[in-house]
Amino acid sequence: MRTGVYRHKKNGHFYQFLLLVRDHHNGNEGVVYIPLRIEPEWAGTVRPCWIVREEFEEKFEYVGEGLPKDIG
Repeated sequence: MRTGVYRHKKNGHFYQFLLLVRDHHNGNEGVVYIPLRIEPEWAGTVRPCWIVREEFEEKFEYVGEGLPKDIG
């Protein structure tokens, strides 16, 4: 996996890929990521999330090392 920013294919939101994780019971891989948007209910705090790696690779596309310059 490439480190950097990914865009959700359906909703267009941006996410920062952090690291790969592995379940020590079954060996399944997952992805830890952070949403790159402010949500009032989280008061702007960092909110690490995780998803199964196959799902991440299916639902997200790589954008680059940082956010695109053309987002408004």
